[in-house]
Formats: sequence, C-alpha cells, structure tokens
Amino acid sequence: MVYKLENLNWMEVEELVPKKINTIFLPVGTIEAHGVINLGTDVHIPQRISEMIAGDLKAMVAPPVYYGVTRNLYHFPGSLSVSSQTFENYLYEIIDSMAEKGFSKIVVINGHGGHLNELKNAALKVYKTRKAKIAVIHWWLLCDDITNEVYGVSGGHAGIDETAGILAIDKTLVKRNRYKKEMVYKGTESVNVMPFPSSIGLYKEGEGYPDFDEKKAKIYLKKVAEKIKDNLLDIFKRWDKLSL
Repeated sequence: MVYKLENLNWMEVEELVPKKINTIFLPVGTIEAHGVINLGTDVHIPQRISEMIAGDLKAMVAPPVYYGVTRNLYHFPGSLSVSSQTFENYLYEIIDSMAEKGFSKIVVINGHGGHLNELKNAALKVYKTRKAKIAVIHWWLLCDDITNEVYGVSGGHAGIDETAGILAIDKTLVKRNRYKKEMVYKGTESVNVMPFPSSIGLYKEGEGYPDFDEKKAKIYLKKVAEKIKDNLLDIFKRWDKLSL
C-alpha cells in the first residue's frame, strides 16, 4: 500500500509518522516544453517512480513540486519558471517542514536538470539544521545505463528516455503524429545558443531520438524504478550504520 500525504487526514498521519513511517518521497520537476510529450514530463516521471517504489521502502509520497527553474526552454509556449533563489528557498522550507513533522529520511526524486545546485543547497541546509537524512535522486542521470541497456543508446531531453517514461505512464500524452526527426537538436558545450532552437535535445551525437515502442517503454520504466529502489536501499542501510 502506498500512502499519499494529501489523501490522509491529520489523525492518520499522527498514527503513522514516525512510529510506522519515517520516510517520505518528494517528486520535483518543472513545467517545460518537451518536444511531442507533455509540459509536465519532469514531474510526472518522478511522481510515478515514487509511487512505484514507496511501498517497498515503507515510505509516504508527498504532493509533487511542479514549478522549477526553467532556463534554456523558457521561450517555448507553456514553459514556466521561478527564480533560482525562490526555488531554493521554497524547497528548503518544504523539506525542513517534513523533517520537523517527523520524517527522518527524505527522498527527493528530481526530473529536471535546470535546478540541480538549488536542490543540493536546500538539502544540505536542512541536514545541517535538522539532521534529517536526505537523498536527492536525478533519475535520468542515475539510470543512463538502463537507457543503454534497454535501447542501446544514451538519452536526451524529451528524447528516448523521457519519451519512454511518459509512454509508460500515459500514452495519450505522447503526440507521435507531431514528431519529425528534424526537430531534434544536438547542442554542444562549445556553443551557447539563446534561445535554444529545439525542445528535443540529444546528449550524444546521433543517440537518444524518441522511440515510440510502448511495450519497451514499460520495461524501461520498471527497470528505472528498480535501480532507484536498489540504490536507496543501499543508502538507507549505510545511513542506519552511521552513528549520527
């Protein structure tokens, strides 16, 4: 059974936390253009991963944070953003309140690359003040080997990995009929492009184009969730051995 914080009343939370549950998942992303998949991709994938593994880890799932720091793709219709400092402060206060309410293990599942430092800073600040144990997981970075295992290539922004994630969650959010291969752009660190010319970007030349195989997508997301769960189990075991 997966407990969702927003579906519980305060009496139920009082009975569960921290006696029975001391771990909470916080899915985090942003609202941003993602090629032919939905603007909420960076939230929906972490949210589903959290729901897939929370039960096995005896964890509760908190409502997701939808608004993050959107940078390169802000100019696309529908992309929204908050400032770096606003985001960091907001995440700090959310995580801090979780720690204050009895969650001694807090897991942030992040789906967006535009605010990595802000998440790290917020987590570190809560750890220093509350001594809560916090893990921030950037799912697509941790699971690049799974992308290679299932598809034989590396991923990309709105590419093969994120498209697979959304396809496995809700295929109606994938508009395959709108996809054209020429939409894809491979950026490079040697060239800064403002505004970024496409909402689909490759990490490696010639690798990561969207794939629309629904069966393979479900296999992929399941393997991603299993890898994240295994990593967290190892982290939790090591945390428990620390005399902090």
